[in-house]
Amino acid sequence: MAVHAHPDDESSKGAATSARYVAEGERVMVVSCTGGERGDILNPRLRDNPDVLRDLPEFRRREMRTAQEILGVEHTWLGFMDSGLPQGDPLPPLPEGCFATEPLRVTTEALVRVVRAFRPHVMTTYDELGGYPHPDHIMCHKVSVSAFRSAGDPTAYPHAGLPWQPLKLYYNQTFTWSRLDALHAALLDSGLESPTPNG
Repeated sequence: MAVHAHPDDESSKGAATSARYVAEGERVMVVSCTGGERGDILNPRLRDNPDVLRDLPEFRRREMRTAQEILGVEHTWLGFMDSGLPQGDPLPPLPEGCFATEPLRVTTEALVRVVRAFRPHVMTTYDELGGYPHPDHIMCHKVSVSAFRSAGDPTAYPHAGLPWQPLKLYYNQTFTWSRLDALHAALLDSGLESPTPNG
């Protein structure tokens, strides 16, 4: 089970792992915590597309269905609202009712239901920094760890299905300066050009 913050994260973070296990005959469930409603349109070819501008949430749902078909995974939405990526100094407050501001017990219960229904042996998510500091990615980490710990506990969320304890929890995206520095040094030591020339 791969737990992601937004639709499109399943394609840019861990897609090869999901596709590999599907190819080996395993069932893989992708969970999208939000619908990506406040996402940015990074592809310049889509910025002026009237379908995208008119209904970004529906466009994201169609993209997710396409990714699901390509990867061969199962998929479910947790149904929380995208928090957006706040920008500025100081950062503005997050929108009321968004995923990153939901109580952890509410978001955990939603994911525990999915874990108990799907019964994965392994879960993947982001590290405690969210892979990068997007509030939904950080919340996704918190929710995934909380659900991993709670899903097998019969006293936790007893109305959310029969207990099931996944065996492993892996982080599929980490971002640290030491990792980038090590990659930079390894590339230079191999006589290759580094994408981070200043280290």
